[in-house]
Amino acid sequence: MKKLIMIVALIALTFGASAQTLNVQSAIQDLKKNYLKKAKAEIDLATEHESTKDDAKTWCYRGLIYARIGGEATNEKSKFKDLAPNWAEEAYAAALECKRLDTKNEYANENNSVFRFVGNEYYSRSTEAYNSQRYQDALNYAEKAIEMYNNSGDAKFATESMYIAGISAKAMKDNEGVKKYFNQLIRKKTDKMQVYRTLFDLYKEEGNKDGAMKTANSYQKNCKDDYNAYLMMAEGYLLNENIEKGKEMINSALDMTKNDSIIYPQLLCQAAAILELTQDYAGAEANYMESLKLSPNQFAANFGMGKMIYNRAVDKHNAANEVPVDDESGLYDKLLGESNDLFRQSIQYFTSAVSFIDAMPADAKKMQRANLFNCLNALKIVYTRLEMYPEQKAVDARMTEIQNAQ
Repeated sequence: MKKLIMIVALIALTFGASAQTLNVQSAIQDLKKNYLKKAKAEIDLATEHESTKDDAKTWCYRGLIYARIGGEATNEKSKFKDLAPNWAEEAYAAALECKRLDTKNEYANENNSVFRFVGNEYYSRSTEAYNSQRYQDALNYAEKAIEMYNNSGDAKFATESMYIAGISAKAMKDNEGVKKYFNQLIRKKTDKMQVYRTLFDLYKEEGNKDGAMKTANSYQKNCKDDYNAYLMMAEGYLLNENIEKGKEMINSALDMTKNDSIIYPQLLCQAAAILELTQDYAGAEANYMESLKLSPNQFAANFGMGKMIYNRAVDKHNAANEVPVDDESGLYDKLLGESNDLFRQSIQYFTSAVSFIDAMPADAKKMQRANLFNCLNALKIVYTRLEMYPEQKAVDARMTEIQNAQ
Protein backbone atom coordinates (compact mmCIF):
# COMPACT_ATOMS: atom_id res chain seq x y z
CA MET A 1 0.00 0.00 0.00
CA LYS A 2 2.83 2.42 0.81
CA LYS A 3 4.39 2.01 -2.63
CA LEU A 4 1.05 2.59 -4.29
CA ILE A 5 0.47 5.78 -2.33
CA MET A 6 3.90 7.17 -3.27
CA ILE A 7 3.28 6.44 -6.94
CA VAL A 8 -0.07 8.18 -6.84
CA ALA A 9 1.54 11.22 -5.16
CA LEU A 10 4.27 11.33 -7.77
CA ILE A 11 1.69 11.21 -10.56
CA ALA A 12 -0.20 14.09 -8.95
CA LEU A 13 2.98 16.15 -8.64
CA THR A 14 3.90 15.55 -12.26
CA PHE A 15 0.42 16.48 -13.37
CA GLY A 16 0.63 19.68 -11.31
CA ALA A 17 3.95 20.62 -12.86
CA SER A 18 2.56 20.02 -16.34
CA ALA A 19 -0.38 22.22 -15.50
CA GLN A 20 1.88 25.05 -14.43
CA THR A 21 4.05 24.71 -17.53
CA LEU A 22 0.83 24.82 -19.51
CA ASN A 23 -0.09 28.03 -17.69
CA VAL A 24 3.10 29.70 -18.96
CA GLN A 25 2.42 28.55 -22.53
CA SER A 26 -1.22 29.59 -22.29
CA ALA A 27 -0.19 32.99 -20.91
CA ILE A 28 2.16 33.47 -23.87
CA GLN A 29 -0.59 32.60 -26.35
CA ASP A 30 -3.15 34.80 -24.59
CA LEU A 31 -0.65 37.67 -24.55
CA LYS A 32 -0.28 37.35 -28.32
CA LYS A 33 -4.07 37.44 -28.66
CA ASN A 34 -4.29 40.38 -26.24
CA TYR A 35 -6.41 38.36 -23.81
CA LEU A 36 -4.71 40.20 -20.99
CA LYS A 37 -7.00 39.23 -18.12
CA LYS A 38 -6.50 35.53 -18.85
CA ALA A 39 -2.79 35.99 -19.48
CA LYS A 40 -2.37 37.80 -16.17
CA ALA A 41 -4.20 35.08 -14.20
CA GLU A 42 -2.18 32.34 -15.86
CA ILE A 43 1.22 33.95 -15.40
CA ASP A 44 0.42 34.86 -11.78
CA LEU A 45 -0.24 31.18 -11.04
CA ALA A 46 2.96 30.15 -12.79
CA THR A 47 5.08 32.54 -10.72
CA GLU A 48 3.77 30.98 -7.51
CA HIS A 49 4.22 27.30 -8.40
CA GLU A 50 7.33 25.39 -7.34
CA SER A 51 7.93 23.99 -10.82
CA THR A 52 7.96 27.33 -12.67
CA LYS A 53 8.70 30.07 -10.15
CA ASP A 54 12.45 29.70 -10.66
CA ASP A 55 12.26 29.73 -14.45
CA ALA A 56 13.51 32.92 -16.14
CA LYS A 57 10.98 32.44 -18.93
CA THR A 58 8.10 32.69 -16.44
CA TRP A 59 9.32 36.02 -15.11
CA CYS A 60 10.17 37.33 -18.56
CA TYR A 61 6.59 36.84 -19.70
CA ARG A 62 5.20 38.17 -16.44
CA GLY A 63 7.12 41.38 -17.14
CA LEU A 64 5.91 41.48 -20.73
CA ILE A 65 2.28 40.87 -19.74
CA TYR A 66 2.26 43.54 -17.06
CA ALA A 67 4.00 45.97 -19.41
CA ARG A 68 1.29 45.30 -22.00
CA ILE A 69 -1.33 46.00 -19.32
CA GLY A 70 0.50 49.24 -18.62
CA GLY A 71 0.18 50.14 -22.27
CA GLU A 72 -3.61 49.88 -21.87
CA ALA A 73 -3.69 51.84 -18.59
CA THR A 74 -3.87 55.27 -20.24
CA ASN A 75 -6.59 54.26 -22.69
CA GLU A 76 -9.88 55.23 -21.05
CA LYS A 77 -11.82 53.06 -23.51
CA SER A 78 -9.75 49.95 -22.80
CA LYS A 79 -11.38 47.20 -20.75
CA PHE A 80 -7.95 46.47 -19.28
CA LYS A 81 -7.16 49.99 -18.02
CA ASP A 82 -7.82 49.03 -14.37
CA LEU A 83 -6.60 45.44 -14.59
CA ALA A 84 -3.39 46.10 -12.62
CA PRO A 85 -3.07 49.58 -11.10
CA ASN A 86 0.45 48.72 -9.87
CA TRP A 87 1.51 47.30 -13.24
CA ALA A 88 4.78 49.28 -13.38
CA GLU A 89 6.04 47.99 -10.03
CA GLU A 90 5.02 44.42 -10.91
CA ALA A 91 6.63 44.56 -14.35
CA TYR A 92 9.86 45.95 -12.92
CA ALA A 93 10.02 43.33 -10.16
CA ALA A 94 9.42 40.60 -12.75
CA ALA A 95 12.17 41.96 -15.00
CA LEU A 96 14.62 42.02 -12.10
CA GLU A 97 13.79 38.41 -11.21
CA CYS A 98 14.15 37.35 -14.83
CA LYS A 99 17.55 39.04 -15.01
CA ARG A 100 18.65 37.22 -11.85
CA LEU A 101 17.56 33.82 -13.13
CA ASP A 102 18.55 34.24 -16.79
CA THR A 103 22.22 33.32 -16.39
CA LYS A 104 22.57 32.49 -20.10
CA ASN A 105 20.85 35.70 -21.28
CA GLU A 106 18.26 33.78 -23.26
CA TYR A 107 15.58 36.38 -22.57
CA ALA A 108 17.77 39.51 -22.34
CA ASN A 109 16.29 41.30 -25.37
CA GLU A 110 12.67 40.85 -24.27
CA ASN A 111 13.50 41.60 -20.65
CA ASN A 112 15.44 44.76 -21.51
CA SER A 113 12.42 46.01 -23.42
CA VAL A 114 10.42 45.71 -20.19
CA PHE A 115 13.05 47.68 -18.27
CA ARG A 116 12.95 50.44 -20.89
CA PHE A 117 9.14 50.47 -21.08
CA VAL A 118 8.76 50.83 -17.32
CA GLY A 119 11.64 53.33 -17.28
CA ASN A 120 9.70 55.44 -19.76
CA GLU A 121 6.68 55.30 -17.46
CA TYR A 122 8.65 56.55 -14.49
CA TYR A 123 10.30 59.20 -16.63
CA SER A 124 6.83 60.40 -17.66
CA ARG A 125 5.77 60.45 -14.02
CA SER A 126 8.86 62.46 -13.11
CA THR A 127 8.24 65.11 -15.79
CA GLU A 128 4.59 65.37 -14.82
CA ALA A 129 5.53 65.79 -11.15
CA TYR A 130 8.16 68.41 -12.03
CA ASN A 131 5.71 70.40 -14.15
CA SER A 132 3.27 70.25 -11.23
CA GLN A 133 6.03 71.57 -8.92
CA ARG A 134 6.07 68.34 -6.88
CA TYR A 135 9.83 68.33 -6.95
CA GLN A 136 10.49 65.59 -4.40
CA ASP A 137 8.14 63.24 -6.27
CA ALA A 138 9.85 64.19 -9.51
CA LEU A 139 13.25 63.36 -8.03
CA ASN A 140 12.02 60.02 -6.64
CA TYR A 141 10.46 58.97 -9.94
CA ALA A 142 13.53 60.07 -11.88
CA GLU A 143 15.79 58.02 -9.62
CA LYS A 144 13.64 54.94 -10.23
CA ALA A 145 13.71 55.57 -13.97
CA ILE A 146 17.51 55.83 -13.88
CA GLU A 147 17.70 52.50 -12.05
CA MET A 148 15.42 50.86 -14.60
CA TYR A 149 17.26 52.24 -17.61
CA ASN A 150 20.60 51.18 -16.14
CA ASN A 151 19.24 47.63 -15.77
CA SER A 152 18.18 47.63 -19.40
CA GLY A 153 21.76 47.20 -20.61
CA ASP A 154 21.84 50.62 -22.28
CA ALA A 155 22.43 53.38 -19.75
CA LYS A 156 22.15 56.15 -22.38
CA PHE A 157 18.40 56.11 -21.86
CA ALA A 158 18.97 57.34 -18.30
CA THR A 159 20.33 60.77 -19.26
CA GLU A 160 17.00 62.58 -19.54
CA SER A 161 15.98 61.22 -16.13
CA MET A 162 19.28 62.43 -14.68
CA TYR A 163 18.43 65.87 -16.03
CA ILE A 164 14.99 65.83 -14.38
CA ALA A 165 16.61 64.67 -11.13
CA GLY A 166 19.12 67.53 -11.34
CA ILE A 167 16.64 70.31 -12.02
CA SER A 168 14.32 68.91 -9.33
CA ALA A 169 17.21 69.04 -6.85
CA LYS A 170 17.91 72.60 -7.97
CA ALA A 171 14.27 73.58 -7.39
CA MET A 172 14.56 72.22 -3.83
CA LYS A 173 17.90 74.05 -3.34
CA ASP A 174 19.63 70.71 -2.87
CA ASN A 175 23.05 71.71 -4.16
CA GLU A 176 24.64 68.34 -3.50
CA GLY A 177 21.88 66.65 -5.50
CA VAL A 178 22.47 69.06 -8.38
CA LYS A 179 26.18 68.24 -8.35
CA LYS A 180 25.49 64.51 -8.18
CA TYR A 181 23.27 64.30 -11.23
CA PHE A 182 24.71 67.09 -13.37
CA ASN A 183 28.28 65.86 -12.93
CA GLN A 184 27.09 62.43 -14.08
CA LEU A 185 25.61 64.07 -17.17
CA ILE A 186 28.87 65.89 -17.84
CA ARG A 187 30.75 62.59 -17.64
CA LYS A 188 28.30 61.32 -20.26
CA LYS A 189 29.22 64.34 -22.42
CA THR A 190 25.83 66.01 -22.35
CA ASP A 191 25.23 68.91 -24.72
CA LYS A 192 22.70 70.63 -22.43
CA MET A 193 23.93 74.16 -21.78
CA GLN A 194 21.80 74.49 -18.63
CA VAL A 195 23.71 71.63 -16.98
CA TYR A 196 27.04 73.42 -17.37
CA ARG A 197 25.56 76.84 -16.59
CA THR A 198 23.90 75.65 -13.39
CA LEU A 199 27.01 73.90 -12.10
CA PHE A 200 29.30 76.78 -13.05
CA ASP A 201 27.13 79.31 -11.20
CA LEU A 202 26.80 76.98 -8.22
CA TYR A 203 30.55 76.56 -7.86
CA LYS A 204 31.05 80.29 -8.35
CA GLU A 205 28.58 81.10 -5.56
CA GLU A 206 30.44 78.68 -3.30
CA GLY A 207 33.73 80.38 -4.09
CA ASN A 208 34.99 77.17 -5.71
CA LYS A 209 36.97 78.63 -8.61
CA ASP A 210 38.52 75.27 -9.47
CA GLY A 211 35.10 73.60 -9.71
CA ALA A 212 33.81 76.42 -11.92
CA MET A 213 36.82 76.26 -14.22
CA LYS A 214 36.64 72.46 -14.41
CA THR A 215 32.98 72.75 -15.48
CA ALA A 216 33.84 75.31 -18.16
CA ASN A 217 36.68 73.12 -19.45
CA SER A 218 34.35 70.12 -19.68
CA TYR A 219 31.79 72.22 -21.54
CA GLN A 220 34.33 73.32 -24.13
CA LYS A 221 35.74 69.81 -24.46
CA ASN A 222 32.31 68.17 -24.86
CA CYS A 223 30.72 70.90 -27.00
CA LYS A 224 33.49 72.33 -29.16
CA ASP A 225 31.07 73.99 -31.59
CA ASP A 226 28.98 75.74 -28.93
CA TYR A 227 29.99 79.38 -28.58
CA ASN A 228 28.44 79.46 -25.11
CA ALA A 229 31.21 77.11 -23.97
CA TYR A 230 33.80 79.72 -24.93
CA LEU A 231 31.89 82.43 -23.09
CA MET A 232 31.88 80.25 -19.99
CA MET A 233 35.60 79.67 -20.41
CA ALA A 234 35.99 83.45 -20.55
CA GLU A 235 34.07 83.79 -17.29
CA GLY A 236 36.24 81.11 -15.74
CA TYR A 237 39.45 82.83 -16.74
CA LEU A 238 38.20 86.20 -15.53
CA LEU A 239 37.13 84.58 -12.25
CA ASN A 240 40.74 83.49 -11.87
CA GLU A 241 41.94 86.99 -12.89
CA ASN A 242 43.41 85.83 -16.18
CA ILE A 243 42.14 88.81 -18.17
CA GLU A 244 44.03 88.09 -21.38
CA LYS A 245 42.83 84.50 -21.69
CA GLY A 246 39.32 85.68 -20.85
CA LYS A 247 39.34 88.15 -23.71
CA GLU A 248 40.80 85.51 -26.00
CA MET A 249 37.85 83.22 -25.28
CA ILE A 250 35.38 86.07 -25.87
CA ASN A 251 36.94 86.76 -29.26
CA SER A 252 36.76 83.04 -30.11
CA ALA A 253 33.04 83.04 -29.35
CA LEU A 254 32.50 86.13 -31.48
CA ASP A 255 34.48 84.66 -34.38
CA MET A 256 32.28 81.55 -34.29
CA THR A 257 29.09 83.59 -34.74
CA LYS A 258 30.11 86.61 -36.82
CA ASN A 259 28.18 85.36 -39.87
CA ASP A 260 24.96 84.83 -37.93
CA SER A 261 22.88 88.01 -38.20
CA ILE A 262 20.66 87.03 -35.25
CA ILE A 263 23.05 85.49 -32.75
CA TYR A 264 26.06 87.75 -33.34
CA PRO A 265 24.42 91.02 -32.15
CA GLN A 266 23.13 89.22 -29.07
CA LEU A 267 26.52 87.68 -28.37
CA LEU A 268 28.18 91.08 -28.65
CA CYS A 269 26.01 92.16 -25.70
CA GLN A 270 27.01 89.12 -23.64
CA ALA A 271 30.66 89.74 -24.44
CA ALA A 272 30.26 93.40 -23.49
CA ALA A 273 28.76 92.48 -20.13
CA ILE A 274 31.74 90.23 -19.40
CA LEU A 275 34.22 92.94 -20.42
CA GLU A 276 32.38 95.38 -18.18
CA LEU A 277 33.14 93.10 -15.21
CA THR A 278 36.86 93.56 -15.96
CA GLN A 279 36.32 97.36 -16.08
CA ASP A 280 37.25 97.33 -19.75
CA TYR A 281 34.58 99.94 -20.44
CA ALA A 282 36.02 100.89 -23.82
CA GLY A 283 35.87 97.27 -25.02
CA ALA A 284 32.38 96.83 -23.62
CA GLU A 285 31.15 100.03 -25.24
CA ALA A 286 32.63 98.99 -28.59
CA ASN A 287 30.71 95.70 -28.46
CA TYR A 288 27.45 97.35 -27.41
CA MET A 289 27.74 99.96 -30.15
CA GLU A 290 28.54 97.37 -32.81
CA SER A 291 25.49 95.39 -31.71
CA LEU A 292 23.32 98.51 -31.99
CA LYS A 293 24.76 99.26 -35.42
CA LEU A 294 23.79 95.78 -36.62
CA SER A 295 20.44 95.77 -34.82
CA PRO A 296 19.37 99.27 -33.67
CA ASN A 297 15.92 98.27 -32.45
CA GLN A 298 16.64 95.95 -29.51
CA PHE A 299 16.51 95.78 -25.73
CA ALA A 300 19.75 94.04 -24.73
CA ALA A 301 22.31 96.48 -26.14
CA ASN A 302 20.33 99.59 -25.19
CA PHE A 303 19.74 98.44 -21.64
CA GLY A 304 23.28 97.05 -21.32
CA MET A 305 24.84 100.28 -22.53
CA GLY A 306 22.57 102.39 -20.33
CA LYS A 307 23.26 100.21 -17.29
CA MET A 308 27.02 100.35 -17.78
CA ILE A 309 27.03 104.14 -18.08
CA TYR A 310 24.64 104.43 -15.12
CA ASN A 311 26.89 102.25 -12.93
CA ARG A 312 29.91 104.34 -13.82
CA ALA A 313 27.93 107.46 -12.93
CA VAL A 314 27.07 105.96 -9.54
CA ASP A 315 30.73 105.11 -8.95
CA LYS A 316 31.71 108.70 -9.73
CA HIS A 317 28.99 110.03 -7.45
CA ASN A 318 30.10 107.76 -4.59
CA ALA A 319 33.71 108.80 -5.14
CA ALA A 320 32.66 112.47 -4.92
CA ASN A 321 30.96 111.83 -1.58
CA GLU A 322 34.19 110.36 -0.23
CA VAL A 323 36.15 113.55 -0.91
CA PRO A 324 36.99 115.22 2.43
CA VAL A 325 34.86 118.24 3.25
CA ASP A 326 37.91 120.47 3.64
CA ASP A 327 39.38 119.48 0.25
CA GLU A 328 39.99 122.61 -1.81
CA SER A 329 41.33 120.95 -4.96
CA GLY A 330 37.98 121.03 -6.73
CA LEU A 331 37.92 117.22 -6.92
CA TYR A 332 34.40 117.02 -5.50
CA ASP A 333 32.94 119.28 -8.20
CA LYS A 334 34.95 117.50 -10.89
CA LEU A 335 33.70 114.02 -9.91
CA LEU A 336 30.14 115.24 -9.46
CA GLY A 337 30.20 116.87 -12.90
CA GLU A 338 31.53 113.68 -14.48
CA SER A 339 28.83 111.70 -12.69
CA ASN A 340 26.06 113.95 -13.99
CA ASP A 341 27.47 113.80 -17.53
CA LEU A 342 27.35 110.03 -17.41
CA PHE A 343 23.82 110.06 -16.01
CA ARG A 344 22.75 112.25 -18.96
CA GLN A 345 24.41 109.87 -21.45
CA SER A 346 22.49 106.92 -20.03
CA ILE A 347 19.08 108.49 -20.70
CA GLN A 348 18.99 107.86 -24.45
CA TYR A 349 19.73 104.16 -23.98
CA PHE A 350 17.20 103.57 -21.23
CA THR A 351 14.49 105.42 -23.14
CA SER A 352 15.29 103.37 -26.28
CA ALA A 353 14.98 100.19 -24.23
CA VAL A 354 11.62 101.36 -22.87
CA SER A 355 10.39 102.25 -26.36
CA PHE A 356 11.36 98.79 -27.61
CA ILE A 357 9.25 97.13 -24.90
CA ASP A 358 6.36 99.54 -25.42
CA ALA A 359 6.21 98.55 -29.10
CA MET A 360 5.81 94.85 -28.30
CA PRO A 361 2.50 92.97 -28.57
CA ALA A 362 0.51 92.86 -25.33
CA ASP A 363 1.38 89.24 -24.49
CA ALA A 364 5.10 89.75 -25.09
CA LYS A 365 5.01 92.99 -23.13
CA LYS A 366 3.77 91.13 -20.04
CA MET A 367 6.86 88.94 -20.16
CA GLN A 368 9.03 92.06 -20.15
CA ARG A 369 7.36 93.72 -17.15
CA ALA A 370 10.40 93.26 -14.88
CA ASN A 371 12.79 94.66 -17.51
CA LEU A 372 10.50 97.61 -18.12
CA PHE A 373 10.28 98.34 -14.40
CA ASN A 374 14.08 98.21 -14.05
CA CYS A 375 14.54 100.65 -16.94
CA LEU A 376 11.98 103.06 -15.53
CA ASN A 377 13.49 102.85 -12.05
CA ALA A 378 16.92 103.71 -13.45
CA LEU A 379 15.42 106.66 -15.34
CA LYS A 380 13.66 107.85 -12.19
CA ILE A 381 16.96 107.94 -10.30
CA VAL A 382 18.73 109.66 -13.20
CA TYR A 383 16.03 112.34 -13.55
CA THR A 384 16.04 112.92 -9.80
CA ARG A 385 19.83 113.23 -9.74
CA LEU A 386 19.74 115.70 -12.63
CA GLU A 387 16.77 117.58 -11.10
CA MET A 388 14.62 116.83 -14.14
CA TYR A 389 11.46 116.72 -12.03
CA PRO A 390 8.70 116.74 -14.71
CA GLU A 391 10.34 113.74 -16.38
CA GLN A 392 10.82 112.07 -12.98
CA LYS A 393 7.11 112.48 -12.13
CA ALA A 394 6.04 110.98 -15.47
CA VAL A 395 8.25 107.94 -14.93
CA ASP A 396 7.06 107.63 -11.33
CA ALA A 397 3.46 107.53 -12.56
CA ARG A 398 4.26 104.72 -15.00
CA MET A 399 5.97 102.70 -12.29
CA THR A 400 2.94 103.09 -10.01
CA GLU A 401 0.70 101.95 -12.85
CA ILE A 402 2.81 98.81 -13.35
CA GLN A 403 2.78 98.01 -9.64
CA ASN A 404 -1.00 98.45 -9.40
CA ALA A 405 -1.52 96.16 -12.39
CA GLN A 406 0.25 93.23 -10.73
